[in-house]
Amino acid sequence: MATLAYLFPAFPVFHQTFVLWEVLGLRRNGVNPKIYSLRRPSAQQQPEGREVARDVIYLPPAWSAQVWRANWRRLRRGARDYARLYVDVFDAWQTGAVAPARDDGWETRRVAWSNRLRGWFNSHPGVYLLKSWWLIPSAVHLAAALETEGVTHLHVHWASYPATVAYVVQRLTGIPFSVSAHAYDIYMVPRMLPAKIRAARFFVTCAKTNAAFLERLAGPDVHDKIIVSYHGVDVSRFVPATAETRQPGPLVIVSCGQLERYKGMHLLIDACAALRQRGVDLVCRIIGEGAQRAQLQQQIDRLGLSQHVQLTGARPHAEVAATYQHADVFVLASELAGRSGRRDVIANVIVEAMAAGLPVVASHIPGVEELVEDGVSGYLFRPNDLNGLIAAMAKLADNSAERRRCGSAGRRRVLRDFDNSKNVRDLADLLRQPAEERRPRLAVVGGRRMVS
Repeated sequence: MATLAYLFPAFPVFHQTFVLWEVLGLRRNGVNPKIYSLRRPSAQQQPEGREVARDVIYLPPAWSAQVWRANWRRLRRGARDYARLYVDVFDAWQTGAVAPARDDGWETRRVAWSNRLRGWFNSHPGVYLLKSWWLIPSAVHLAAALETEGVTHLHVHWASYPATVAYVVQRLTGIPFSVSAHAYDIYMVPRMLPAKIRAARFFVTCAKTNAAFLERLAGPDVHDKIIVSYHGVDVSRFVPATAETRQPGPLVIVSCGQLERYKGMHLLIDACAALRQRGVDLVCRIIGEGAQRAQLQQQIDRLGLSQHVQLTGARPHAEVAATYQHADVFVLASELAGRSGRRDVIANVIVEAMAAGLPVVASHIPGVEELVEDGVSGYLFRPNDLNGLIAAMAKLADNSAERRRCGSAGRRRVLRDFDNSKNVRDLADLLRQPAEERRPRLAVVGGRRMVS
């Protein structure tokens, strides 16, 4: 019987709930992959994550004795073949060298030197090559482990370093691999992506805009390998509030995401200050944790918003769903791309908010327009356009009927294409197919092939 393995950079991760739900959903559909992780995550976990973590095999660090023993055995089998791994990675690194052009929404404000340094470290092509070479010993160790376990297919999440490991494993063992690609792992450093797409059995990605970019990068002949499968959410957990749930009071705004500059929480705080000056009685709850927390708290205090804007920290998934039950509007002011190189495509928190029946205000960035229809399920504004954000929020602030209309439309949109019970079932069917028959069932949606 075919044995499937999954590889993550770190798993489970508190703020990456969508991959946790995918693994749990696969298990419910009779697919129980062996789970490997390149490194251990932080101690903070979703309650469901603690259960899954017991089954994860964490790879030892590259300098460990286990890794070097596996590499010594491989080296003894053929020094030339071993050295060829580094050449193969270098050859792959030379593909995809043209970075995407910066858009008008690119951040132009001055940012902390630490963000600039992190952006350089994350996106410099030379650094990317060195980090990819550094992974080769770990890939050799994993290859030996997968052969011992009889693994016949390796699926990896994130098209960056985990996919590099899978690429090397295939070179060593012939074990086929597939990839789930998301956001910054596509756009931050496009290097190696064409080589990985051509080597992979298939490439799953979570937005049509991602698929179009990958096809432009690798060429039209890879069209059938690139499949769009939206992450989706648990539509039974994120449900609209009943009439009894919401009580009269100030406008309750909620946002959720890492406290990183590219998420645009600083813009949301400025917008709340502007609405307060216009006489809007509001409370804004920002869920999440991150490096920008102290800076955001200083901004809140400076603007006199300490009674109106709250940084709640990271919260368990079930608590986030409960918070949405008591909210009026969801806002995510994502920048097109931050100086750190990070960016959103279709942020899962927007899907969750729409499933909960909340109207959405979001940046009009590639990917979001696949989910939020401007003027129907919410309002979109240009990235980094504070006045546009304020105007969009103002349209919903004093109009409860408009909020209900947009929220209902958003819920319908999620039920149609973002129900994760359906989407994970389709992915499970795709992963079950034998290698020689792995031609995924596809439907054309808006000109793009998608799992159906």
